[in-house]
Amino acid sequence: MLVFFTQNSLIFYIEQRFHSSFGLDELLKGSTFSKGAEIFRAFGVFVDTSANVILENNSQSADGAVFETNEQNNRDIMPFDDNITINIRASVQISDENVSTDTATIEQSSDDKIALKQGDSVLITGDSMMQYIGMIASQNYPKLGLKVLDLSKQSTGLLYKKSHNWAQVIKDTLAQNKDIKLLVMLIGANDPWGRSINGKFYELNSSEWREFYARRVDEIYKIAKASNVKVLWLSLPCMQKTDYAKKIELLNEIYKSVSEQNGQIFINTSEYLCQNDNFLTHLNIDGKRSKIRQDDGIHISKIGSQILADEILKRIEIE
Repeated sequence: MLVFFTQNSLIFYIEQRFHSSFGLDELLKGSTFSKGAEIFRAFGVFVDTSANVILENNSQSADGAVFETNEQNNRDIMPFDDNITINIRASVQISDENVSTDTATIEQSSDDKIALKQGDSVLITGDSMMQYIGMIASQNYPKLGLKVLDLSKQSTGLLYKKSHNWAQVIKDTLAQNKDIKLLVMLIGANDPWGRSINGKFYELNSSEWREFYARRVDEIYKIAKASNVKVLWLSLPCMQKTDYAKKIELLNEIYKSVSEQNGQIFINTSEYLCQNDNFLTHLNIDGKRSKIRQDDGIHISKIGSQILADEILKRIEIE
């Protein structure tokens, strides 16, 4: 029964672990056995919908104050072209010094602005790193006349398209919602692993892997450009475990390079959640020690997400 209902997840795991599905997806496609995956997918949609309702209701109760935007808490708040060349800088060097979990106060500033009009929509996309940010944006941005469409989805990425094809999802969403003028993306926590490319396996830091992943990122920009939509890309913040942090820094270099080549805005989230690229659990906010990261050393807390949601908003100029 487990295999019957979770076959898609198992095939996806096999593909990530061994870099080949061994033809299982094609073998099961259209078969009676594949009905189990359809039932499980429908159940997942029901659970996600119910969870979003519960989270939205909870956010308006005791913890609702965390999500309120105000001046006091503001932290100075096309088709894919296969011939395109993406220039990626060399691997960055990351210190192996112990990360810090101390409280810190970080200075922040921003100058770039994206012009939007009241009634324009902001499309929020990304993985679990983006979900709290998307929730906060959905609550606060409409107060300023902006609509928000939050499609953030956990356990997704750009490395593989079989599980969740972000390029296609964004393309379809923009085609169906002409009022979307800004795409905000935060993704990649599930992506820093080697994979098979054209039948050959490449490690994360190989030039082939970097070029492949850069094309996946650039594809998002080209889709947005074709719909005359601006892109604001958030980096992944610094991570607690050093080896994982190094991998994340590589992804951030790619995100930043592709963003610059497309003339769009890139926000380095470590400037707001870390100190000198060192991991922090808390920040001093208005003289109060506030938790900004979750206990897993990866995800962002509600307060940390509020900081980033405010920073996104500060990059928007509403006409």
